[in-house]
Amino acid sequence: MSSDEDCRIVSSELSYSAVVSGQSKIISEQVPKFTCPMCPIVCEELCIMEAHIENEHLNGLEEQISDDNSKPFNSAVHACPLCNQTFKDTSLLEAHFNTEHDVLQNEESTSKAQTQLLSCPVCLSEFCSEELLAQHVNLHFSTDMSNDADEELARKLEQEERRIMQNKERDDFKRLQSMHGFDQGKNLNRQCDANLFRSVEKGNMSAVDYHEKRIMLKMSEKIGLDDGSSATLDITNHIRKLVVAQSALMCSAVDHYAASFGDSGWGCGYRNLQMLLSALLRNPRYADRLINLCPSTSSTSDNSIRVPSISRLQSAIEEAWKMGFDEQGCEQLGGKLSGTCKWIGATEIVTLLASCRIRYRLIDFHRPTSADGKLHPALFDWVKKYFEETSEFKPPLYFQHQGHSRTIIGIEERIQGKARLLILDPSCKSDQMRLLTNNSGSAQNNPAVTKKILVPMTALKAKQYQIACVDGGFVDDEQEYLQSRVVRSTRIP
Repeated sequence: MSSDEDCRIVSSELSYSAVVSGQSKIISEQVPKFTCPMCPIVCEELCIMEAHIENEHLNGLEEQISDDNSKPFNSAVHACPLCNQTFKDTSLLEAHFNTEHDVLQNEESTSKAQTQLLSCPVCLSEFCSEELLAQHVNLHFSTDMSNDADEELARKLEQEERRIMQNKERDDFKRLQSMHGFDQGKNLNRQCDANLFRSVEKGNMSAVDYHEKRIMLKMSEKIGLDDGSSATLDITNHIRKLVVAQSALMCSAVDHYAASFGDSGWGCGYRNLQMLLSALLRNPRYADRLINLCPSTSSTSDNSIRVPSISRLQSAIEEAWKMGFDEQGCEQLGGKLSGTCKWIGATEIVTLLASCRIRYRLIDFHRPTSADGKLHPALFDWVKKYFEETSEFKPPLYFQHQGHSRTIIGIEERIQGKARLLILDPSCKSDQMRLLTNNSGSAQNNPAVTKKILVPMTALKAKQYQIACVDGGFVDDEQEYLQSRVVRSTRIP
């Protein structure tokens, strides 16, 4: 999700993975087409647009910056490809580009603006053009038009409104098909092959690397373990360098998993689940409960964890459905995830945990709680209390919101009561995250990295959020195990 910013969410929020009033699930709207802001290309799928921008434009920018870095300081002026603002330092150009130009978000806003309907100021009817709106408004005030002309114009306006509604319903249906993986056989392997092949065509990858990556993917899918190519191991220790240690509350060790060639645009739920599992599998008690998820996965003495692959997680959730867990979620997704690009959310995460007899909590922050109705102080208070609870082992939190999901690994308290969440985002590329593991300090001084990890309250702009967490125990009682098949959540406030 790059620009990272695209997953199904359930709750009363559009596309918010929650259980509200009897586990109801509502699907969010997605923009049907995306126009590249740097060239005239139009794509119907977000992942294809991401790949296009990455291969056609951003890679070129990275290569230019890399070449320029080899030159003497201040030897050239570097222009931003979007706004033509110039910089003497390539690092300033890169920071400007990452912080000022959120390509996909701007594209989404532009697309929405282009499709905005015009409302009649008298009766609030909506029209797609100013001409039709003007004709309609005249009907409210005209006294010299004949009845026949009135009826003819009213008939034309009604036909236009019906056409607009039919087009909207058709576009909404296509978006739902794409979001839930019903769009003509798209899946992990096909998307990976297509994106790898594009990289070879553009000269960003050699033919040898192409075949090696395909072989690694097939081996990973065969044994059910992620190949680790997008993982940054034990990232929590390195993130401590970004904060004041005395003011930060953090979870136990966890690995970061980034979106890759095969799951870009739809796999953030699976990648966050892998992050959660990377923490649980370091604890022998939880590793024993997860043994059936992937028999060859276990905690290791060298602190290296092999988590299940995306396809294995898909089949594991299907197995939980067959056991009777979350029947409504199973019905909504057609009872099938394997071989698709269907999005998952918090309910699928807790469904998998419950099937492994791991106790969970599902918390819905269904509206802002600040005085101005825009911010979520109750969410920050809940997260703070979670990390303040004394425990030898503290798993991270699965964090779901509109169109995307992330992982909360801690909270930093700052002066004057201000706080920042410490967040791992699957849309952060592995090469960016691995900058944190070296001692050069480049990641700490890179706004593109730090702004996604250190998240203040003002950056949480969605109306609704949801957190899934491991509740520090196991379900051994059979009656409780049967009851855990129904997904339940707690609403705050």
